[in-house]
Amino acid sequence: MSRIGWVAALAVGFARLAVRAGAAEGAPSDLTRLEALIERQGRALSAQEARVADLERQNRDLQARLDALMARGAPHVPGGLATNAAAVQTAHAASPAPTAAASLLAFTKPNGFSVVPYGYFKFDAVHDSARTAFGDAAAYVLPHSLSGGGEEDLSFSARESRLGFAVTAPAHPRLRVTGRLEGDFYGDLANQDSYQFRLRLAYLDAAWGEGWSLRLGQDWDAFTSFHPKMLDAGILAGTGHLWGRRPQARLTKVTPLGDATRLVLKVAVENGYKNDVDNDGQQDSNASGLPQAVAQIALETRLLTRRDTLLSLAGLYGEERTRREPSADSYPVELVQLAARLPLANPFTLQGTLWAGQNLDAYYGGVLQGINLADGRAVSACGGWVEGVYDFSDRWSAALGYGIDNPSDGDLALATSRTLNERIYASLFYLVTANLMIGGEYALLRTEFKEEERVTDNRIQFSGQLSF
Repeated sequence: MSRIGWVAALAVGFARLAVRAGAAEGAPSDLTRLEALIERQGRALSAQEARVADLERQNRDLQARLDALMARGAPHVPGGLATNAAAVQTAHAASPAPTAAASLLAFTKPNGFSVVPYGYFKFDAVHDSARTAFGDAAAYVLPHSLSGGGEEDLSFSARESRLGFAVTAPAHPRLRVTGRLEGDFYGDLANQDSYQFRLRLAYLDAAWGEGWSLRLGQDWDAFTSFHPKMLDAGILAGTGHLWGRRPQARLTKVTPLGDATRLVLKVAVENGYKNDVDNDGQQDSNASGLPQAVAQIALETRLLTRRDTLLSLAGLYGEERTRREPSADSYPVELVQLAARLPLANPFTLQGTLWAGQNLDAYYGGVLQGINLADGRAVSACGGWVEGVYDFSDRWSAALGYGIDNPSDGDLALATSRTLNERIYASLFYLVTANLMIGGEYALLRTEFKEEERVTDNRIQFSGQLSF
């Protein structure tokens, strides 16, 4: 019995004793009324106790739903504390975190694991005035000598449609364990007509103590905190935005510095794959025998609005090795990046990055050029992007941005080597319902080459997306 129940029982008991004593002294009518009043108070206390128990049950249910939502949303908004690069996806309109409605699809296995499916269906229609690599996920414009004579391109695609599962392990007194599995159909990026399944995310995450967590598996690169908000699935790859998803072991520490301020430190070792420049059948990063080391320090705080301002500094170092002539050698992979997301007013956010480094093609830097085998040197590059996002209402929002990637001309040898790549874009998004989005995007892409004529592409895109 609860404390309220014990108090009610004692009150009723004392009242009955008082009634009996009063009856012995000859005042039955008043004592009878007093006894009835106390009986009503006892019933009221019992009802209150039942109501408290019901509220506690509702609170437990709400906490369970919140845990499920946090398990799904953490990667795409660094968990409310931005401890995760994926959050990465909140800024990218085509990569939203699973919606709250998805909690209705959750189910619990007999062993206590909670599983929440999520994803979306996405249709893209894109018209380019010049051919691009890679069509429905544009990175750069092809030179005339490699475009096959084509001056325009039209593509319809549903390859970015996505399916994922967020998993929460049974409660443990010292660890909170979650996991995620997610994929899409960009397994063969260069072929627009190919729908090969591709693993995007597959990791487990264990959190403990005062802000510590360990992530093991495939996730967004640890230096990436957010993406541009745009419809193009390439999200400025090769045009100033560095990103990737790869297997890694990441340690994160979140340190509160106040009611609305946090310091987030991430260190990770990653597999730097995606390159085989010398075509020897082995990834150049694997051939080095060393992982890529990544570190990021980020400050999250409230400045001008109720939304978090994010400032971060990140660095990366690794090594790639080629075994075949003409340049069998080791080449460093280096990166320094500054990133900022600044909510300047309730409806307006300014965000972007600046970076410099070398041999960054695995991260879509250097316009996807990392090693110059002819001269035996790594390709240095610098770049970044800036974007303004304005929310007109709960349904309408727009983004205007610019990205640039500028490799060092002296590090490039081929006539078709890309010496500059830039893009200006404007995007408009409309939520027809809470789960159905339609949008349009215009982009002007310009790619310059070492010894060929500069090529410009006017790109128009329409997209429809249903999230669940």
